[in-house]
Amino acid sequence: MASRTSMIGLIFLLTVSLNEALRILVFFPMASKSHSILGDGVVRNLLEAGHEVVHITSFPSGKPHPRLKEINVGDIGEKMREDSEKYDAFKLKNLVGKHHSMTNSLFVFYFAYDFHKQVYNHKAVSDFLSDPKEHFDTVIVEWFFSDYSAGLAPLFKCPLIWIGSTEAHWQVLRLIDEIPNPAYSVDLFSDNRAPLSLSERISEMWTLVEKYLIVNLILVPFEWLAYNSIFTPLAAKRGVTMPSYTEAVYNGSMLLLNSHPSIGTAFRLPQNAKYIAGYHIDPKVQALPKDLQKLMDGAKNGVIYFSMGSNLKSADMSDAMRDSLLEMFGKLEQTVLWKFETGLKKIPPNVHLLSWAPQQSIFSHPNLKLFISHGGQLSTTEAIHFGVPVIGIPVLGDQHFNMKAVEDKGFGIKVKLAEDMAGNLNIAIRKMLSNPSYKARAKQLSAWYHNRLKTPGEEMVHWIEYTVATDGAPHLKSPALHVPCYQKLHLDVIAILVIILTVLVTCVRRLYRWWKGSKVQNKKKTQ
Repeated sequence: MASRTSMIGLIFLLTVSLNEALRILVFFPMASKSHSILGDGVVRNLLEAGHEVVHITSFPSGKPHPRLKEINVGDIGEKMREDSEKYDAFKLKNLVGKHHSMTNSLFVFYFAYDFHKQVYNHKAVSDFLSDPKEHFDTVIVEWFFSDYSAGLAPLFKCPLIWIGSTEAHWQVLRLIDEIPNPAYSVDLFSDNRAPLSLSERISEMWTLVEKYLIVNLILVPFEWLAYNSIFTPLAAKRGVTMPSYTEAVYNGSMLLLNSHPSIGTAFRLPQNAKYIAGYHIDPKVQALPKDLQKLMDGAKNGVIYFSMGSNLKSADMSDAMRDSLLEMFGKLEQTVLWKFETGLKKIPPNVHLLSWAPQQSIFSHPNLKLFISHGGQLSTTEAIHFGVPVIGIPVLGDQHFNMKAVEDKGFGIKVKLAEDMAGNLNIAIRKMLSNPSYKARAKQLSAWYHNRLKTPGEEMVHWIEYTVATDGAPHLKSPALHVPCYQKLHLDVIAILVIILTVLVTCVRRLYRWWKGSKVQNKKKTQ
């Protein structure tokens, strides 16, 4: 009898669990490995929480899961990579000294607009979105300099959750709140960091105005056309009426940010914006491969790990840059692990090249002394997660912004990308190895980073579930989002005050003239 009761109870619990499971669309199509890692992190945490997921991605896992469906758009990214390789535009040897030119607003905006348009025109995506049987409880969209993917939420009549893959910045915060003040909030591609000097404040204001005009005068008309041409026919097949482009874009229920104040900036966020940096990190660190484990265990003077990330390749350095770095590394006492995509014939005995590096596992090893990085958001987050100091060589995008924060926080040193950077990198390495404050600061910030009520993955899942449970969390939305700019600046109040003041001055002047005229007339009468 007892066993029968237990079986009934188990069946009941399973039924409840299945009934509470959500069906979620995760839209992370960017043809970048680092972005796909973030998308995979969302999917992994949702699956572990018992939910069903459809994932639109350029890097499908290929691992079958009963509650996961992957829609592969990787061929778009492959075609783009083939085209870019023809011009060598994004190879390290061609990026020296080109930080600002490679983050040109028009280039970034057009790239994002065009890439998303190709995704929606992809047959697998178009067929999927056209299927009237598909339904979702919420849609999770990575924001990458394009807004019109907001149309996915009204298409499926469910809440929209944005995910910002970088540090918070005005371009993503404007979707759920007012634009932060550029007196203390810098652009994502900026080299500056608050507090700002007069010239820096002028620069940040100009950048904001320039990008704001580009977005609203050039990009928005194209996105508006794309939104209508893509989603209107899809909605017709599903019997859905789409809201206007503006209504869809500014109707996000939640913004989840891949950042944290311990690493970056403590922004003034509205109630529906949450920090979840580190959610992509697997709490169960995988064991190192045996040969790498043996190598790191036997490194008597410690290990230095060097990686330029998943998009930039060390193999694309010029011969002079590569050889000078090898020569410099060869003179160090430490064992150097260098993520290098191709083999080399002549390397110093203390340097070991890795075509693939289990980065999180390397970070967790006690013999790791420091990490030489490009300053990407994921690498910086992982370094703080494991308490590892960073020497950064930022190249483009938000990497300069990230490394400025790392320097200001006291757990890293920034080195400028240059053909002859080996000397400056050597100085930074020896400074960090000889000064324990960098390691101590990294450990301190790591403790602050981990001091949360929930793990980042658990918190992310909580807010996703919360958004669905509260019908889009309308009570958390900032009222500032729907207040016109002229009201925020009190221009109408100023105009009324000016009118009142003008009327008062006019009345006073007329009274004065009348009084003066009356006085003259009285004087004439007395004469």
